[in-house]
Amino acid sequence: MRIKGDDRLLVVQPLVGIGDMVWHKPWIDQLISDNDVILAVKKASHAPLLFGDALPAENYLLIERNERGQKGRHDGLLGLLALAQAFRKTGAKRALILHHSRTYHHAARLAGITDIAGFGFGKGRSSAKMLSKEDRPLHSLQKMAKFWKINDWPQSENGWQIAIRDKAKLAAQNWLSHNNLVDKRFIVLGIGAMHKERLWPADRFAGLIKLMREKRSDLVPVIMGGPAEREIADTIQTQLGKEPAITLFEPLDDGIAALSMASGYVGNDTSLLNIAAVLGVPSLGLFSQSAPLTYVENLHHLDIIAEKDYGRAGIILSYQVDDVFDALQKLHPAV
Repeated sequence: MRIKGDDRLLVVQPLVGIGDMVWHKPWIDQLISDNDVILAVKKASHAPLLFGDALPAENYLLIERNERGQKGRHDGLLGLLALAQAFRKTGAKRALILHHSRTYHHAARLAGITDIAGFGFGKGRSSAKMLSKEDRPLHSLQKMAKFWKINDWPQSENGWQIAIRDKAKLAAQNWLSHNNLVDKRFIVLGIGAMHKERLWPADRFAGLIKLMREKRSDLVPVIMGGPAEREIADTIQTQLGKEPAITLFEPLDDGIAALSMASGYVGNDTSLLNIAAVLGVPSLGLFSQSAPLTYVENLHHLDIIAEKDYGRAGIILSYQVDDVFDALQKLHPAV
């Protein structure tokens, strides 16, 4: 496959999470800079937010298929035909499928696209070298790097970047002013996660906030999450009593803009952790179900869990409040 060209390139990245899109982003950024790209993604990836003005709205194609257990119009045989029709309407002459699913390969072929490459499609054909079956369990970061390497494609030199629009920056500045955080060091606490086993308990977040207030009053704790984390936030606030913590919730683009202004981040292994680190914010991840990530220098972890124990049920409870506070102190020494 030609990795650069004037003819339209369909790029399919169907993983559902925001973090998944962050992990793929440098390579997709490179593709966007070198091609006329149509990016096929799922809504929950929030791709337009992450790519900002790099790609116009009409260059996104929403995949409505198998999104966190919910079926959509692209599921099943009729869904495959509908997806193929959507691919055809893009006018793409090439397709790059950053996934192992045969469905997207079949849809591209049904759409009349003949120059198709991707991670691997079983017995399907590809115009580029594919990853092996043994590569399927690899993390997305490893897959992307290896896929580019085996095809001898130029590596991106821009690293990880997230676009923040001026409107979101203004909203974040207003939030800072409203909460009296201008010129203050604040630490965002990411309380949510997609899976229960990745959630550090609410009482421990509350304990961390109390300890910060007692011993590091120069660091202001801010609770951050999405609508699904409201209940966790309420539990934390109840334990804090008459001194509730500042909160940072929706809309997501404003929240990310505010996060970029934080002095630090502490939280569960989730999308916000990856976003904070990519934004250049020193970020302490409470990894539990998978080994710690180290792909950007601002991503930190605690050496408390043995490598063989990642993935065990309840292992998140290994992180005690004092452990997290001590690590926070090292990342943010008193001025």
